[in-house]
Amino acid sequence: MKIWILLMAVLFSMRGLQAQNFHLLSRYENLNKYSVIDSAYLKCAYKLTYLKDSLKPEEKSTDVQLLLIGKTISKYYSQYALAYNLYVVEYLKKHDTYPHIKEKGSWTYELFKHYPQGKETVTDIASMLHGNFVYEEEMPVFDWKITNETQEILSYNCQKATCSFRGRMYTAWFTMDIPVDNGPWKFGGLPGLILKISDSKNHFNYECEGLEQLKTKEPVKWYKVDYTKVRREELDKLYRRFHDDLAAYMSLKGRKVREMDQETKTSKTVDHSSKKIPYNPIELD
Repeated sequence: MKIWILLMAVLFSMRGLQAQNFHLLSRYENLNKYSVIDSAYLKCAYKLTYLKDSLKPEEKSTDVQLLLIGKTISKYYSQYALAYNLYVVEYLKKHDTYPHIKEKGSWTYELFKHYPQGKETVTDIASMLHGNFVYEEEMPVFDWKITNETQEILSYNCQKATCSFRGRMYTAWFTMDIPVDNGPWKFGGLPGLILKISDSKNHFNYECEGLEQLKTKEPVKWYKVDYTKVRREELDKLYRRFHDDLAAYMSLKGRKVREMDQETKTSKTVDHSSKKIPYNPIELD
């Protein structure tokens, strides 16, 4: 039941939080329209601990993310992001303004493996870029080096494997007790489910905190929202532009950004941001 304790904690933590960033108020989509593309028989909860600013290694962010594994398709997504959308939907039924809510470390990505067949699709719904994006790519090929080193995780005997993937070196722990080629985010390609994986700099650390064999299969949902089709590299460039100059990026969206003048203690509208927002993407190339 550990997985459900995690999810309930996320939902209850949404209540009574204070405002943080202005752009959160529009990072919302009503997810009531969707297609069911598979049925999951296994649900895995991962805690992601990651570093937004590589210059501040002590400031880590966290997210609770779920992996739904179906017969042919799997879906990986942030429970924090989903909980926020559900919260806003319910809030707007009773109020005519958006709620003020503190941003957690949630990712707005949803990742579908083998959808379409032989490929994977990534969506970025209600992202900080102010839009919904989607890209499709070939299933990644991982050149794993499997070792004899073992570790126990959640009472499962796990084996160590290492590989390099898109600019980072990773150490993974997988279990043959669950002979499923899958894991958090895009990771896979091992003869068992990955329960833990982290990069060599410890900027991204995924650890499974709950597994559930579903007695009643859960629908794997594809949300029907308006997407902008991009390539992975194009989406990364948009994120870099956003982080390099938030004000300039937002002006292209017809929005203005205000900054606080530290001398006068007053805010003013700016065309260019005075500081960059730290950007530390999981995929470096």
